Amino acid sequence: MKIEFTICSIAVFLSACSDPASESIEVAAPIPTGEETYMMYCAQCHGVTGDGQSFIALDRPARSFIDGGFSFGNTIEAISKTTKSGIPGTPMPPFSEILTQEEINRVATHVRSFAPTLKEATPDETEMIVGERPVVVRGTIPPIQDGMQLHPRGLLIGNPDGLSYEYRVDDVRLLAVRQGKFVQRTDWTGRGGTPLKILGKVVVLVDGGNPNGMFTNNIGDALLSKLTSTNVIGSIGEIRYDILDDKGKKYAAVVETCVPTTGIRALVKQVLSIEVLEPVHLTVPNSATLDGEATLLQGSHTRTVTHAARESE
Repeated sequence: MKIEFTICSIAVFLSACSDPASESIEVAAPIPTGEETYMMYCAQCHGVTGDGQSFIALDRPARSFIDGGFSFGNTIEAISKTTKSGIPGTPMPPFSEILTQEEINRVATHVRSFAPTLKEATPDETEMIVGERPVVVRGTIPPIQDGMQLHPRGLLIGNPDGLSYEYRVDDVRLLAVRQGKFVQRTDWTGRGGTPLKILGKVVVLVDGGNPNGMFTNNIGDALLSKLTSTNVIGSIGEIRYDILDDKGKKYAAVVETCVPTTGIRALVKQVLSIEVLEPVHLTVPNSATLDGEATLLQGSHTRTVTHAARESE
């Protein structure tokens, strides 16, 4: 009887285990490959082969990874951070709430494979050099002078003429113009945590490096300059921004470029192409001059803000 009871008990136990209704077994879905994730979320803007040939209309071409177009470094870690956080002021959104970290790492590895000849950056190889085309770098801008604030959202445009233009972009304002070497990235592995090391010598310091915004409405209320994009197609980099009030109403759209002049005095011209939707008033920094009327009515306008460069030492 004892043997029969044991066999019977085992049979009942096995029967319960084999009953599909007795428990639910969950099978984890496989993590998609980097290529699969790229095709789902990235290819529509950056192209199937990473060449920047998008399937959708963009205000400017997406980066070509084949040509080495990486905003914040070409390491897997840097690409992962950019994918996770996105790039403010561009169509590149953050994917931190859409993809897991493992999916982000895999897609970063796939993106990196589009440019296999690029080597991983080391701390001694982080100086960025401007060649025949402008270069735009985003990151934390350190204080221009002792006692001044740093700008977590900063931007530098380096042009082939040897000048670079330093902006804060939380509320777009030109802070300084520099000449010489461009920038050394010390934040390849810690995007946003370490300020950029700006190498050029300051030749124009706009209102002590802390200028006010230039745009107000017709009753004198300050307006916000909100970054929309940058553009390096051509020989001079440009920055684009919208002029908004505190409720988000759009007053104007601005395309800004900066160029040096030649002559007896060294000057830098900040050229503003402005499409005005609602009347605005333009107040330039105390250290600069404006050509043309300061009040702009609806329509297309061009204004030039001229800055005198410091004497060479």
